Amino acid sequence: MQWRSALLGAFVCSSLFTAGCYAPHEGDAEDVGEVASPQLDPDGKSWRLFKLTLGGTLLARTLVIGDSNVGNYSAATEYWSVGTAALPALGTKNLVFSYTDGNGAPPSQSGAQTFALPRDVTWSSFTTDPVSGGSLYKNDNVYLRIAKSSNGLTRLTWYQVLPSGAVAANVVPSGTFLPVSGPVSVPSGHVGRYIDQPIQ
Repeated sequence: MQWRSALLGAFVCSSLFTAGCYAPHEGDAEDVGEVASPQLDPDGKSWRLFKLTLGGTLLARTLVIGDSNVGNYSAATEYWSVGTAALPALGTKNLVFSYTDGNGAPPSQSGAQTFALPRDVTWSSFTTDPVSGGSLYKNDNVYLRIAKSSNGLTRLTWYQVLPSGAVAANVVPSGTFLPVSGPVSVPSGHVGRYIDQPIQ
């Protein structure tokens, strides 16, 4: 399968499943103690695969590779496969994340839209939401804005709203993200971090 590399703007973002022996996890954010860190981390495993569903319909699978190449997959890279059937439901239904991870050969990926992104990214600061449009989702202090066209995803923006002095942690999304409206706001005593990634 040929993967289309996305050109990155000034900021970057991203996300991740498997075959063979693996155990499902309910993941929480991992504190990494620095602002420059992997956006989504396989936590020492060869790979981690996220499954994103909208109202029970598969939206995407994202396979993230660890620090070594695995078969035809490159180290420190995320491989996205997107199904277009769920696209009309963006912004109207809950977005549910689940994941599994493992060692050895990961499962092959396929979808109507496929693209590859770098795993290691840097969170940038914001006080006023720098991105608008698309569909915004929230789970606790983590937000994800997804823009689309009729052909697939066009932009992903991750946000974290943290207490002042806190650093951005790896995002390991799990569970339900609810659709919300308006910009991401940063209340007094907090700091906003974001990663913005156009998909080309």
